[in-house]
Amino acid sequence: MLINAGAYTHTSLALYDAIRSIALPTVEVHLSNPEAREAYRHESKIAPACVGKVAGFGAELVFPGAPRDARSA
Repeated sequence: MLINAGAYTHTSLALYDAIRSIALPTVEVHLSNPEAREAYRHESKIAPACVGKVAGFGAELVFPGAPRDARSA
């Protein structure tokens, strides 16, 4: 499963618990690079429940082949 939790990435233990409770490998996805942003964004509460992370590639990675107007909606 892919999850883009937005700001909940840095605050939500409930999402961590939910990811742990399902039997699906989960990848944390971020359009921007949290490590290049504010210090509080450097820690992910959900990372320990995920098998990996993809960050900083923008909408091109998350929505490959989608028309630009669909990605900016």
